[in-house]
Amino acid sequence: MAPVVAACMAAVAVLAICLVFIMRHEAGGAVLETIRLTDGDGGLRIAQLSDIHIKYNQIPLSKVISLFREASPHIVALTGDYIDAPDDAGPFLEWIGALIDAAGGATFYLCFGNHDEKAFTRSPRLKRDFIKNLKKLGVYILDNRTLSFSHNGGLYAITGFSDYYSKPYVGADRALKGAPGNVRYHIGISHNPDIAMELAGPRPDLLLLGHFHGGQIWLPFHLEYICLRKEILCKRGFRRGLYGYGGRHIYISRGLGCVLFPLRLGSRPEITLFIVL
Repeated sequence: MAPVVAACMAAVAVLAICLVFIMRHEAGGAVLETIRLTDGDGGLRIAQLSDIHIKYNQIPLSKVISLFREASPHIVALTGDYIDAPDDAGPFLEWIGALIDAAGGATFYLCFGNHDEKAFTRSPRLKRDFIKNLKKLGVYILDNRTLSFSHNGGLYAITGFSDYYSKPYVGADRALKGAPGNVRYHIGISHNPDIAMELAGPRPDLLLLGHFHGGQIWLPFHLEYICLRKEILCKRGFRRGLYGYGGRHIYISRGLGCVLFPLRLGSRPEITLFIVL
């Protein structure tokens, strides 16, 4: 029996190595997803990038830039979780700086996620310095505020909400206070999808979210959501992709990076392009 057991163990080891190789390969295999929310031509093009987690990001920057140029966005929405520790700030700033250089004039808007906020807590000066350096790159920080902009003769608004489960969370009303009501289209960006449950009014029209990583590593019966997450929406079946919720579109991105280890299975990293009115 010993040779049989040894052979079985060896087979299991080979399969495990192959699986890790597949998961490592998938973690680096980003794709561009396109969501068209208007039938007209010449709509606003919005690129969403989420959950970059620069420390465990396996996607070559050249690949990200190539997909980004293919998307050709007018604006870029970054929906949280860029760094996991203070030492990640420098590499992320270099990464986003290179992307901005390749953006062809697109405007970048950013909100923070729970991993960012934890890193800021560990280094109290980090958030201030991080924001200062992002502003130098031309990034608009939407930390509970709304900005408006024009495109093709129409007025648009974009609101950034703080992370729903990070402290201090000030509520969606503060971010929406003073938002113009006569806009052609209103975009919301936040990190944790559970914030969608708090939005009672008609705006924003489109809410861009992240956090779940599309599960990152597939488990049968959705156990990655049922057992490993406390959030409410994922337990109700809102896990990744486009949904109608609360009278608006919400999109939960699979993100670009990874947490804990640089592996994915059944959840390829994505950049998402939205074409709206």
